[in-house]
Amino acid sequence: MAEKLNELLADKATLLVTENFTGVGAEWWWERRMGGGIEICQELDPQSMSREVSEKTSRDASEVRRAVGQRLGLEDDEPVVLTFEIAGEVTVAEAARMLRERSSKPGGLAAALYAEVEEAFEGG
Repeated sequence: MAEKLNELLADKATLLVTENFTGVGAEWWWERRMGGGIEICQELDPQSMSREVSEKTSRDASEVRRAVGQRLGLEDDEPVVLTFEIAGEVTVAEAARMLRERSSKPGGLAAALYAEVEEAFEGG
């Protein structure tokens, strides 16, 4: 029978996360959830995102900053926390796969958001 995430003790849970959530360039951390699940938390700084997208797309930084705010539904450009939760009933192997998928790009949990904003400025 496959081991479930909610059966892991602290050391094994830490090892699972640190070995499988790798390659992310942003500040991130993880927390244990009630019921044995885990939550990955990652900071997204809209100002940094705007600068990076502006440099990559050669678009004006203020234009990109407005687009980032609109696409993300932000009222200001203070950092926000993105989260991803894995339920405790998930097997350890499934959890490892999910963690690897979400950290396969330097943007981590924000990778899709970066791609969406960059796509909006492609070709124009």
